[in-house]
Amino acid sequence: MLRNVTDDRAKREQKLASNFDKPTVRELRKRLKRAASELNIPQGTEPLRVALRLVAELGQDEAPLTEKVLHQYRIAGKRARYIAELAGDNPQAQSVVEQLKLMQDVIGDWHDSLKLTKRAEEMSGGVVDSGLVAALRNVTRAKFHRAFEVLINTRAALSGKKPISAVASTARRSSGRVKSQAVAA
Repeated sequence: MLRNVTDDRAKREQKLASNFDKPTVRELRKRLKRAASELNIPQGTEPLRVALRLVAELGQDEAPLTEKVLHQYRIAGKRARYIAELAGDNPQAQSVVEQLKLMQDVIGDWHDSLKLTKRAEEMSGGVVDSGLVAALRNVTRAKFHRAFEVLINTRAALSGKKPISAVASTARRSSGRVKSQAVAA
């Protein structure tokens, strides 16, 4: 399995490198310059306020926390972080950026583990008795719970509320909002 994963990574690295030939890089630079020149940020816009509003909007739809939704939180958190970074040396903005980076990292770690688990399941041919797959599922499940806890605490911290303990938040959401089968069952 390790050899297959290593081979896959090497192939992807080669493909990535070949996709960045000189004409492609030149075209990307041109597009970036054009996008930067067309960027219009209204006078008086406060990046930190915009970023905090984006974070506050996370989860307002009360959707069940599935793999897809958790990954969407990571993407939204990344956008909010990039906006907060525009605030520069503002200490509050730097704190927000650090919290959002932690959230991204933890959710990203879970997502990587999920992908590895799925790959191991494919490679084992769906063998139910695979010790490796069982161990990966357990690790992925633990990382999901950690990502959920960090997400809840990040949202609470950035909204000015006290962080919620993982036990309380899990109990509160277990009334049907968290789909445990989405945890790589």
